[in-house]
Amino acid sequence: MKTRLFGFLILTALFNICCESKSFDVASVSLGEDAKKYNFESTGLFLKDDTPEKNIIQYYADENKDLTYDKIPLEKNMGTRITVYKGKIGAIDTNADEKYALEFVAKIVGKNGKPTATVKDKAMVDAKSVKPIFEKLKKISPENVSWNQSEKNSFTYPTSFFWDDGKNYSILSIAIEEGGRIRNKYVTVTKEAYRNDAVFGLKYPAPKESPWYNYMK
Repeated sequence: MKTRLFGFLILTALFNICCESKSFDVASVSLGEDAKKYNFESTGLFLKDDTPEKNIIQYYADENKDLTYDKIPLEKNMGTRITVYKGKIGAIDTNADEKYALEFVAKIVGKNGKPTATVKDKAMVDAKSVKPIFEKLKKISPENVSWNQSEKNSFTYPTSFFWDDGKNYSILSIAIEEGGRIRNKYVTVTKEAYRNDAVFGLKYPAPKESPWYNYMK
């Protein structure tokens, strides 16, 4: 009886190990690195779309299942796209879960440092949400966040940050809705991949109406 029980426990443990879902942290991916080191296909989390004649491979994780960014959950309704260009990581495009949006913004700003350029606008937020959102953003980017107290439900904040570190461009967009919902999008791309039109959603050269027209060259 004991032998049977012991054998059952071993089989159960092995089954749990085999069936344990894999997870992947997008923050572990670095631009310019050899894509083979990440084994995207072996994770079972990404769909693959390749264009061999252009040396482009797109790895797309639909609904961001089992994906995080530095342990921050990602938005379930938006996928993460990783572009491989000429065998190297050319771009990363992802979105954090709105519940962790400001934590995500703090991570990206802390990682990338002082932005090369910033776009600011006003957020219209209901009375219950305005103060906590303002205070959190103020800590993240004090020079870009301000509040005229005569306008109780609105404050100025950075809707987009742009970084140029010499080799790569990075853009972080932040949208705040009236009810306090916060959405974001982060795209980081090598200049080589960008200039060769290898990245979905980015056009080279940047259109004149883009706020980054004078920066993305």
